[in-house]
Amino acid sequence: MSSLFHSLLSFALNTKMLHPMEVIQAAIARARSASGQAVSIEQLEGFVRQILGWREYMRGIYWARMPDYASLNHFGHTAGLPDFYWTAETRMNCLHTVISQSLTQAYAHHIQRLMITGNFALLAGIDPDEVDRWYLGIYMDAVQWVEIVNTRGMSQYADGGLVATKPYISSANYIHKMSDYCDRCHYRWRIPVGTRACPFNSFYWAFVHRHRQTLAGNPRVAMMVRTWDRMSAGKRDALLAQADHYRAALNTL
Repeated sequence: MSSLFHSLLSFALNTKMLHPMEVIQAAIARARSASGQAVSIEQLEGFVRQILGWREYMRGIYWARMPDYASLNHFGHTAGLPDFYWTAETRMNCLHTVISQSLTQAYAHHIQRLMITGNFALLAGIDPDEVDRWYLGIYMDAVQWVEIVNTRGMSQYADGGLVATKPYISSANYIHKMSDYCDRCHYRWRIPVGTRACPFNSFYWAFVHRHRQTLAGNPRVAMMVRTWDRMSAGKRDALLAQADHYRAALNTL
């Protein structure tokens, strides 16, 4: 049911087979219709805003900032993309499920792209060049003008905040709250360190530690830096050691 709540219009829109205004007008007409289930103004606004707002914003950034935008790497990440991004062979159920779906259907919901595959790549310090190539090669709607700005800017924060107001990162707690992936996972979302600790946890705090100076100046994520600072030295050391251990075995997670 990967597309249950989504219209899958992105391919037709991004390849210009379907005009955005045609979609918007159809949505407004449907909302105004008295037949069938009512469409609230909040539902209509959210749908129209994504098409008229976000897509055009991405288009504007692309035309204003390319080709330099394609080489931005704000955090200086250089790690290689894990092999499981091409095979889905990982014990992390969230990544296994989303990557499997992506490989077989060439589609994933934007939250799956942002907070599962993109989140992990950012926390693990993957080179944004490799992340960009993966998204561009995997998804059927990934035409460069819309893909690269979403990947470099929204997903990987490689532009240093030109597009997004903060890096979109999370520990396992967010994934557990927003999905049922953790229920069937080899790893334990509650556990920060240990043999079955979810990699998202130690990677998250290692990221906060690694980029502390940048994050401390961002009001949307500064609280997490303060949380890190309040941890005992022993707990911080254990989390960093766990992250180093997992990073050394990235392809086998």
